Amino acid sequence: MSSSSVLMGLTRRQFVHAASIGTAALLSRTPASEAANLAADGVDKKGGRVAVATDVLHVPPVETHLIRSKHVDQTFKIQVMQPARPRGDTRRYPVVYATDGNWTFDMFKAISYLLQMSTQDAPPYILVGIGYPGESPHAGMTLRARDFTALPYPKWAPKWSDEDWERPFRQSKYEGVLLPEKGARNFHGGEYFRDFLGEELIPFIDGKYATTGNDGRTYFGHSGGGYLGLFTMLTRPQFFRNYIVSSPGVICHGEGPGGIKYDNYEFGPQIVRDFAASGRSLNGVKLYLSAGSEEEFESAIANWRLTSSLQRLAKVFKDVAIPDLEVMTEIFPGETHITVWPIAFTHGVQAMLGTRRVFRSVYC
Repeated sequence: MSSSSVLMGLTRRQFVHAASIGTAALLSRTPASEAANLAADGVDKKGGRVAVATDVLHVPPVETHLIRSKHVDQTFKIQVMQPARPRGDTRRYPVVYATDGNWTFDMFKAISYLLQMSTQDAPPYILVGIGYPGESPHAGMTLRARDFTALPYPKWAPKWSDEDWERPFRQSKYEGVLLPEKGARNFHGGEYFRDFLGEELIPFIDGKYATTGNDGRTYFGHSGGGYLGLFTMLTRPQFFRNYIVSSPGVICHGEGPGGIKYDNYEFGPQIVRDFAASGRSLNGVKLYLSAGSEEEFESAIANWRLTSSLQRLAKVFKDVAIPDLEVMTEIFPGETHITVWPIAFTHGVQAMLGTRRVFRSVYC
């Protein structure tokens, strides 16, 4: 029997004591019946080791739903992870909705299981991954450009036909990339995707699962999904209580793929100013903004200046002081547009669900 198997399942006091005197000594000082329990795990009929515990938590299997949207000419693949809990549990849980599910659901599911092992890291919550049908992790590569963009987001081209739009994606080096359905919108569809979230997906999840409703309902989006979160917060703030906006494109400077040139086009800060000018309140909404420091210098996304533009956006929020809005900002040193993704999710969920206070942040 290894020393690690002895240490597993001990209380904090027992663990510290065992580490100081050695596990063999611990067993020698433990009554025979207790030593036997520490020294032997349960064994199932297949010979596998199983945990011995008095209050085993049930881990519900992930459930997958295909939902056809009336707002978007699209079927969405929705994956739902529920927290580990005692069988027969009647508690209700907050929900975290994450975009780009084809790329990220498995990663966020693993992070969520780990976070929920300790209430110091995160309370139990339901995770909903929003993706597209298909087994390829890259299935949504094209469709996300439609669903995450909404005016005044920059146009990619002045008069691209469906064929022009699809050409670069048909030449993708990845298999399984989905294209919009024939006759469907291919860009600037964010307002329709937003309404799918608020008027179709959220009622479906609230009706099927033990959720807390809007109390604790959280949106997470990265890159284009981050902009969609900002857009949703300022146009339909009632859909979510918390918004985690990671590395959003909010300022464009340079030439787009369709040849349109922009000169410090501050479309993100402008929708914030427009909302503030309306005099409306956000009624207790919380916003977590983040980016990686190295995103500023990545050549593939140089036109977006993601790090400095996020800092600019945070300053605009501070200057306009929208009533009843709490803003937290965080820059992660050394992280790129890809490597920051799981970090932003982890820190953002903790900040929104109350287990993390962002140091030296901007609170409005």
